[in-house]
Amino acid sequence: MSTEVETESVQVSRNQSNRRLPRHDSFFHDAEKVTYAEHHGVNDDWARTLSLAFQSIGVVYGDIGTSPLYVYASTFTDGIKHNDDILGVLSLIIYSLILLPLLKYCFIVLLANDNGDGGTFALYSLISRYTKISLVPNQQAEDALVSNCHLEGLTPKLKRAHWLKQKLENGIVTKILLFTCTIFATSMVMGDGVLTPLISVISAVDGLMEKVTLTTNQIDWISAAIFVILFAAQRFGTDKVGYSFAPIVSLYFLFIGGIGLYNLIHYDIGVLRAFNPKYIVDYFSRNGKQGWISLGGVLLCYTGTEAMFADLGHFSVRAVQIGFSCALFPAVSLAYIGQAAYLRKHPEDVGSIYYKSIPSPLFWPTFVVSVGAAIIASQAMISGAFAIISQSQTLGCFPRVKVLHTSKKYEGQVYIPEVNFALGLLCVLLTFAYKDTTKIGNAYGIAVTFVMFVTTIFVVLVMLLIWKISIFWIILFFTIFGTVELIFLLPRYTNSKMEATFL
Repeated sequence: MSTEVETESVQVSRNQSNRRLPRHDSFFHDAEKVTYAEHHGVNDDWARTLSLAFQSIGVVYGDIGTSPLYVYASTFTDGIKHNDDILGVLSLIIYSLILLPLLKYCFIVLLANDNGDGGTFALYSLISRYTKISLVPNQQAEDALVSNCHLEGLTPKLKRAHWLKQKLENGIVTKILLFTCTIFATSMVMGDGVLTPLISVISAVDGLMEKVTLTTNQIDWISAAIFVILFAAQRFGTDKVGYSFAPIVSLYFLFIGGIGLYNLIHYDIGVLRAFNPKYIVDYFSRNGKQGWISLGGVLLCYTGTEAMFADLGHFSVRAVQIGFSCALFPAVSLAYIGQAAYLRKHPEDVGSIYYKSIPSPLFWPTFVVSVGAAIIASQAMISGAFAIISQSQTLGCFPRVKVLHTSKKYEGQVYIPEVNFALGLLCVLLTFAYKDTTKIGNAYGIAVTFVMFVTTIFVVLVMLLIWKISIFWIILFFTIFGTVELIFLLPRYTNSKMEATFL
C-alpha cells in the first residue's frame, strides 16, 4: 500500500516538474498590481490623465493625423472636374470625421472595453464573459467581478437580453461565425500594422521630390532605413516612445492647423459652406458612379481610427478622448478645410496638394516635421498589434510568445519582440516589392472599413447583452454607423478596377 502511495506521489511530482512554468518579465508582477479602476482611468487624477493624453498623441494619432498627406490626391485621381466638387468632398471628410472617429469611437466604442483593453478580441472576450459563446478558454482574474447572483427586475430589456443570450449559446453556427469574424478582423488590423508604415512613410518621402531629385531605389532605401530605426525603438516601451514622439506629432498638428487656418483666410473662407450636407447630395448627383468610387479616397481620412480602440490598453478612456478632441480633431479638420480653400483657387495642384498649399517660408520646417509625423504614424498600429497579440494569447488563439510589460505604472503597455521583428521585416520587404501606393491605399481602406463594421456589430451585442439599453438607441447606433460604413465599404468591392488591390 505504501509503495503505491509513493509511486503516485512520484508521478504527481514528475507531472508538476514537466509542467511549463509561466514566463514573466520584470514588470509583470508590478503590472498585475494595477487594478481595473486605475487602468480604466476611473480614479486617475488630472495630472496622470493629462500625462497619458500627451503620450497618446505620439502613439495613437499619428496614422489618422497624417491622412491629409494623401486624401485629396487619392480622391481626385482624375483631377477636379467641377469646382463645387471640392465642397462636396470636404463635406464628406468633415462628417466622416465627426460620425466615425469622434462620435462612434471616442464616445461610444471606447466604453465597450474589456477591463481597459480595446480591439476586436477585447470585444469578443467581453461578450464571452457574460455569454457562453467562447470556443477558446477565457479565464481572467476580473471574471470574479461578474456575478449572475444579483437581483434584477423582469423588464423588457432583461427579457430581450436573456432571449438573445440563449440563442447565441445554443447556436453552434453563431459561435463559429462570431469567432471567425473576430479572427478575420484581427488579422486585418495586423495587416494594417504593415500597410500603415508603407503608405505613410512613402507618401512623406515623396514630398522630398518636390525639391530634390531622387530615384525610386533611393526612396526605397531611405524608407527601409526609417523602418529599421522605428522598429528598433520599440524595445524602449510605449512610455518612453510616447514621450519621445508626442512633441513631434504635437508640433505637426500645430503646423497643419495653423497652415490650414492661413489658407482658409487667404484663399477662400467660403469653403465653410461645406458644413451644409447639401453639398454631399449635389456631389453624388453630379458625378454618379465616379462619385461613389471616389469614396475610396475619402475613407482614408479616418484610417487609424481602429488603432485608437486597439491602443486603449496602453492608456485610458479619458486620456484618449482628451487627446482626440483637443489635439487631433481641430488640427486635422483645419488642415482639410485649408487645403480645400487652396484648391478652390488652384485646382490643378490636387495631385500634390499637401506640399503645394504650404507657404514658401514654412515649406522646409513643415516638411521635416511632416516626415517625422509620418514615421510616427506607424506607431499606432505597431502598439495596437502588441496589444492585440497579448489579448489573443490570453485567449489561447496565438502561439506562445514573450510578452514584456514595459511599464510598472500602466498595465497595458507591452512589447513583443517576435511580433516587432516580424512587422519590421515585412515593412522592409514590402518597401522594395510594392512601388504603387495607390494599391496599398485601396487594400488599407478595405481592411480598416471591414474591421470598423465588425466592431459595430459587436458593440450592438454589448448594448443588448451587457448594457441593456433602450432598443431605440441600439437601432439608431447600428442604422447610422453601420450604414455609413457599408456605404464606404461596398464601392471598394463593386469597382472592377480594384479587384486586384486586396492584399
